[in-house]
Amino acid sequence: MGKPIGEYLVEAGLLEQSQVEIALQEQRRTGRKLGEIIVEHGWLQAQTIEYWMKNVIIPHRRITQPPQPKPVTNQVFPPKPPVPPPLPRVKPPEETLVIGVEQISIPPQVKPPEPAPKMQNIQHQETLILELKDLPPLD
Repeated sequence: MGKPIGEYLVEAGLLEQSQVEIALQEQRRTGRKLGEIIVEHGWLQAQTIEYWMKNVIIPHRRITQPPQPKPVTNQVFPPKPPVPPPLPRVKPPEETLVIGVEQISIPPQVKPPEPAPKMQNIQHQETLILELKDLPPLD
């Protein structure tokens, strides 16, 4: 919790240790707040105690208090699935020239799709692959 309030006030030179001891005895006997007892005896004004509590004692206790451990719950989390290794990159053979790739999206269908008719025009193919031996020489 930190130092007792009386210790702060003695260290600041606002009260004597004997005054704090008298106020603590009265606090144990009556159950009243220490600050009320000190003000009642006329040793300090209520505004002084309020100022010290708000600006010195409470902030000091916050920064000097050890962090509280988080409550442990009995909740068990399933282990994370292992991350699959990346797919290997496949490099086409050096004698293969890839001209372009066209991406096609197929909408979902209820019945299986019929096989596509053979296309005569090569421009409608998804991928055009030419081997170097099929190309004319570059002179």
